[in-house]
Amino acid sequence: MKFSEFKVLLIYANSSFVLLMPISVSSLAAKLKEAGFNVRLFDTTFYKTDERKDNEYRENSFQVKKVDYDKREIKEKGNYITDLHKVIDEYKPDIIGLSTVEVTHRLGIELLESISTRNIKTIVGGVHTTFNPDEVLAEECVDMICVGEGETAMLELCKKMAVGDDYTGVPNLWVKLDGKVIKNKSVFLEDISLLPVPDFNIFDPERIYRQMDGVFYRMVPVEISRGCIYDCTYCSAPSLAKLFGGVGAWFRAKSIDQVFKEIDVAVEKYQAEYFYMVSETFLAMKKSFFGEFIKRYSKIKIPFWFNTRPETLNEEVVGMLEDVNCHRMSIGIESGNEDYRRVMLKRNISNEKILEKCKIVEKSKIQLSVNNIIGFPDETREMVFDTINLNRCFSADSHSCTIFQPLGGTPLKQYCIEKGYVDADFNVDNLYEPSLEMSSLTKEEIKGLYKTFQIYLKCDESEFHDVQKAEKDTEQGNEIFKHYINKLNITE
Repeated sequence: MKFSEFKVLLIYANSSFVLLMPISVSSLAAKLKEAGFNVRLFDTTFYKTDERKDNEYRENSFQVKKVDYDKREIKEKGNYITDLHKVIDEYKPDIIGLSTVEVTHRLGIELLESISTRNIKTIVGGVHTTFNPDEVLAEECVDMICVGEGETAMLELCKKMAVGDDYTGVPNLWVKLDGKVIKNKSVFLEDISLLPVPDFNIFDPERIYRQMDGVFYRMVPVEISRGCIYDCTYCSAPSLAKLFGGVGAWFRAKSIDQVFKEIDVAVEKYQAEYFYMVSETFLAMKKSFFGEFIKRYSKIKIPFWFNTRPETLNEEVVGMLEDVNCHRMSIGIESGNEDYRRVMLKRNISNEKILEKCKIVEKSKIQLSVNNIIGFPDETREMVFDTINLNRCFSADSHSCTIFQPLGGTPLKQYCIEKGYVDADFNVDNLYEPSLEMSSLTKEEIKGLYKTFQIYLKCDESEFHDVQKAEKDTEQGNEIFKHYINKLNITE
């Protein structure tokens, strides 16, 4: 069989209406297409797979502006199971590859279970699979899994399957065979500078649109690096680094030439209006790389956004980013309690320093978004107000608030298991519902503080006692909530 005749169907199990296109399956598709394989994608983004669309949770807590999807002809699709079967009937794939994260994993397995009688080989990958390989491979609808990065492993698998060779020894893969499991070592760690440019043509045309500050843009992600040099305990990056040879091996930055090759393609091929620079900590790059990035990007100046940490900022860096039309940056604060942040989260920076760095961005033309998390293990109401009060000390375009989730592979997940806050087999299936059963801060208290976070940031401190009543999901509480939303003119 020619490679062009071998058909690969990729399934991207995504939360409903989370609109930024991912690097993961786009890079995998590009690698396979480069070798001549026929690749198609089934994407769940525009299906109603949850009770609420992801953005509705944030809109209802006034963290983001509402957008009109009709303006970009973004419509909710029908039934994802029915449509998957239609795609398979038409396309007739030789293999189906599923990519999930923890919160979408059950959705992905539901899709594979619905087609289990079709006798098509299946392989599952993603960070959830990497941390839970035995659990995922135990699913009857799963034939193989990829532990670690998938571009080279998937390519080698498809090459062997296409010509009828034995594929059970491909590195990074675990394979079921005659009632046994073959567990190959994870040795493929990609040189990300040598990967082909991600292929976003596998997505529906309207998938390129992503909202930012209430406006839809043709937004394209550009991968700057993989991995992270930091050890935050609520993140899976430290555990991934341990699994794959330490930070020095796991953290990789793309070459500046490859980054701008991808930017050029995005402009010419996809008419990009906005870039999201994909990096755990964008400004942790080497000074020489940053200087060259600024020099080259000064000729492009398409708005862009990235994530970074406050300690990576200074006035010179912010000024240079302003000059090349950086539109927005997101900075992680997470907790406003210095001791907790240092000891439990492994983030060794003072509130004074955070405030100083945020003030630098506040004075610039760049939009500032700060990220906060509430409901950490052992957190108290007083500690949540440490976070609120730190945020009240400066102005940002967005003070986001998320509810802590004990995601697999994170040190805090293990801590939560040891403390009895979650069961050992617990998996997160909703990012907007509290997961921990703890006495220091109940689930209802966390939900109430999440609901009123934006009000506490903007009201007078003398009104805190009254706002506390709005935390309750009662008729009185909801009336008080509406009163303050209107009084403070909170629109995002």
